[in-house]
Amino acid sequence: MAVRRLLVLAAGVALLSLLLNNTAAFSPSWVIQILEDGRRRCVGLWRTCRDEPNTLGPTHSHTHTHTQCHALSWGSDLSGYQESRSTVKLQFDMMRACNLIATVALTVGQLIFLLGLLDLTYINQDSQWWEEAIAALFQLASFVLVIGLVTFYRIGPYTHLSYSCYINIAACLLATLAAAILIWNILHHRDDCLASRVIVISPALASPLRPRLENDYAESPC
Repeated sequence: MAVRRLLVLAAGVALLSLLLNNTAAFSPSWVIQILEDGRRRCVGLWRTCRDEPNTLGPTHSHTHTHTQCHALSWGSDLSGYQESRSTVKLQFDMMRACNLIATVALTVGQLIFLLGLLDLTYINQDSQWWEEAIAALFQLASFVLVIGLVTFYRIGPYTHLSYSCYINIAACLLATLAAAILIWNILHHRDDCLASRVIVISPALASPLRPRLENDYAESPC
């Protein structure tokens, strides 16, 4: 039962990591850029928003701003003030790829976990590879997210990381935690399997006046 609780805990942590990873991907505020004219622009992995001036009319002297958003795709190079377009393109394309790989890995890990709970013929909780495959997928998600996040170690002087980036960092840490829980559980389970069997002699065997019973013994959990 303790092993089952750890598996459920790891799957729950990985599910939270998946939700945070998708939230960070589709929010339009991965970085905040200051443009040449002083306006701010929020750039996400798949969406960007920018403040645009909105003049009320010729008789009004005040100019208001409204936020205008549009979608982004692969190869987008929306750079800020004093930023290299090629560097920005590499950073966001790398992060998009790593985000997609992590999403697929976490999703497949969740599916394998659920199929194992159904005790199918080839995928069940007694399969040797079941828990190891889930741990490997969660660890892959953590690894690729680290690679993507590292590319943002160098940004322009007028560019700042926003909340979506920090949400993705939290998703990476949760994926690492889920993988660590499963790896610890696998190693702990193997240690139990390597332990020698303990044989407990029944007290009835020492009594010469009673008929001998069969040995009472306790085996390893494997």
